[in-house]
Amino acid sequence: MKYLQQEGQLVNWLKVMRVSQGFFFISAMPVILGSAMVLYHHDVKISPLVFFLMVVGSLIYHLGADMINEYYDHVSGNDALVDIKTPFSGGTGILEEGLLKPRRVLYASWIFFLIGVIISFAIAELTTELILIFSACGLISCWGYSAPPLKFCYRGIGEVVIFLNNGLFIIGAIFMAFTETFDLRLILPSCFLGFLGFAIILMNEVPDYNADKQVDKKNLVVRFGIKNALVLHKIAIVLAFSAIIAAVALQHLPWLCLMAFIGPFLVSDKKIFNTKKVLDDMQNPNALTGLCKSTIELKFKSWLFLMVGFGLDFAIVHLL
Repeated sequence: MKYLQQEGQLVNWLKVMRVSQGFFFISAMPVILGSAMVLYHHDVKISPLVFFLMVVGSLIYHLGADMINEYYDHVSGNDALVDIKTPFSGGTGILEEGLLKPRRVLYASWIFFLIGVIISFAIAELTTELILIFSACGLISCWGYSAPPLKFCYRGIGEVVIFLNNGLFIIGAIFMAFTETFDLRLILPSCFLGFLGFAIILMNEVPDYNADKQVDKKNLVVRFGIKNALVLHKIAIVLAFSAIIAAVALQHLPWLCLMAFIGPFLVSDKKIFNTKKVLDDMQNPNALTGLCKSTIELKFKSWLFLMVGFGLDFAIVHLL
């Protein structure tokens, strides 16, 4: 019985870290894309150790951000007020059900952030101290997204923070680590990932609208209303793929990276591209779950085909 209790606790910790949802794996995407871009633009070697530390550090910061968000959404009463539950919004419910002590989750988030800082200093020792600028930006934004006094997600700039964390901060760190420069050619590809991350958080905030409004969380969905936020969701997707076209036209990415456009055709619920149809499902948890999942799919599948394009370009140039 004691073993079963321990096993249950492990499952609860994995849930509160959102491992099953795969959110934190999104942080590995800009590391992989940034490294491919470094190889494409610069005649440098990618250190496997530094690359590994970059991936782990990004994931660790993301875990810290998710867990501290879980804690503060619990103590504010936000998650308990959510009336339309989906696996991708409204928190995990672990703290509301009393399965873990809230303060332990908060302390665990601090430990993750501390580990992230240690990893950042290790990367700086192996590469350049300038990497710490990007690490500091990542730490402040991940911690300050939910935690006072910054509370970015309460001030209508949380989505912008996610835009930066999904792209520019991590890809900028990759370029700084391997080339010791901030290359302007990284901006458009960073926007591709950033805008898709922006679209994900907007869709995930829709089921939380009533609860967020009650606790005065002035995110963009609360500020502009659901209908306008869904229009902004579509604009973010258009801007993401426009960034790919511009990057290819300017030779910031190989032309085969246009394969990213295969991604939108493979999402499971294409209603995410139709604001009117989404509005028809506002009270349906199952429909909203599919819409949130499809926005995440859009990012993952588009990024995956983008990377396939990079791989094919590398094969053509170096192997054929």
